[in-house]
Amino acid sequence: MRSVSLLSLGAAGLCGLLTLGASAQPGVTTLPLVLNTAEVDGRPVVTRRWMREQVANANTLFRPHRVAFEVHARHAMDGSHARLENRVDRHLLGHLLHPQRIDVFFVESLRDVDEPERYRQGVHWRPRGEAYPERAHFVIVSSIAGPTVLAHELGHYFGNGHSDVPGNIMCYERGDVPPFFDETQGARIRFSLRRFLRDAELVRAEDADSGQERDVDQAADR
Repeated sequence: MRSVSLLSLGAAGLCGLLTLGASAQPGVTTLPLVLNTAEVDGRPVVTRRWMREQVANANTLFRPHRVAFEVHARHAMDGSHARLENRVDRHLLGHLLHPQRIDVFFVESLRDVDEPERYRQGVHWRPRGEAYPERAHFVIVSSIAGPTVLAHELGHYFGNGHSDVPGNIMCYERGDVPPFFDETQGARIRFSLRRFLRDAELVRAEDADSGQERDVDQAADR
């Protein structure tokens, strides 16, 4: 994501629609998220409030297509993962993955590996090499990200490419309506969900054995 404003929400966008979690809803499959946050000098590069907004916006956009997300664990990462400068830096996050969860990595900065003069807001990434599971993939979100960047990158996670339709969440150009997935993208999300569950790449949130780790967002913001 290159422009902070392109995927930002206006006051009329998702105002009033934000949710703090993925409450039970018939026909909606809730998946477990693990939020991994880099720390610099002992402080996280983004706040919990900021992360909650990202997750809430993702839920607002995915729920109409029968998918939702719930934070099941949070982990701190040391400063070596705060500034991602190249492909190797991104690949190394593959060593921190949690099986059958969607891992999201929040970092201070994310340099564009194709245009090094640019910094990106987020990326869906597949680590390459024998050290990583064949199907490993995850999402990286930078501290400069707009409020719907996590939703955009999760759109890639579920198999959607970019769109040239202004306002579509997979488009870089903001339109005159709140961001959305179209029906074709929604069908792809549901297809990917079935594959993820069938192949045991992911489990449903209620089946995630993370009782002691489960995050209920009761801690104070940092």
